[in-house]
Amino acid sequence: LDDSVSTPRGLAVKIIGVEGERLDGSEGDVTQDLVLVNGPAFGAPTPKAFLATLKLLAATTDKAEGFKKVVSGAMRGVQEIIVATTGGPNATVATMGGQPETHILGETFYSQVPVRFGDYVAKLCVTPVAPELTALTDKPLTENGGPNAIREAVVEFFRANGGLWEVRAQLCTDLDDMPVENAATVWPESKSLYQTVARIMVKPQTAWSEARSSAVDDSMSFSPWHGLAAHQPLGGIMRSRKRAYEMGKRFRAERNGCTIAEPREAIKLP
Repeated sequence: LDDSVSTPRGLAVKIIGVEGERLDGSEGDVTQDLVLVNGPAFGAPTPKAFLATLKLLAATTDKAEGFKKVVSGAMRGVQEIIVATTGGPNATVATMGGQPETHILGETFYSQVPVRFGDYVAKLCVTPVAPELTALTDKPLTENGGPNAIREAVVEFFRANGGLWEVRAQLCTDLDDMPVENAATVWPESKSLYQTVARIMVKPQTAWSEARSSAVDDSMSFSPWHGLAAHQPLGGIMRSRKRAYEMGKRFRAERNGCTIAEPREAIKLP
């Protein structure tokens, strides 16, 4: 999909070498996945409501690229009006192409829906803290910068820079204002602030190549259900994801003729 068709951005993190009681379906593995999106709450409160959004997306799935670009441009204009009048973006409008065309490395990424955090319940996020990254927050990409504008911006950045992010957890302290089953509710930070629990540091590197992309795309999968029982995904949206992600993994493996398995040690990318 051309990057000028601007949709929500995602981040997936795979932690390798994790020990402990496993989630159903990931027995014997040693990984913990974080599957995150650049918005603090999911675009729909329940799986049934999300299905309605999926039907809207399905209506444009195989439409002409030029049509999608026009729709995305219009949706970004709608989103600007919504932000100006309400103080925040609309998740459904972002899903339909209204994601602002900003630099992806300045984004904070959220679990959006809660997980167990040991004996507690929490939402997670990964946020940039290195000055070189925070300088990119809300920074526009080059207008209509080409079909791979996001990739090219990331490659250019990591050619000369490393990065530092914090992994943060927001504990649930009030089920009325911080519900588990309503995935569209933003948990108020006035009730519970995000607290730093880990850091991710990377060095300057080749951020993308055909060989690296193929190594990940053909042999790896990410799911919130890859992990420890202590971080069990919670709520209807998370329960729906389990089967959907499993089906997606099987489809990719069959269609691409490849084996997808969880790594047991650090992967050396080409």
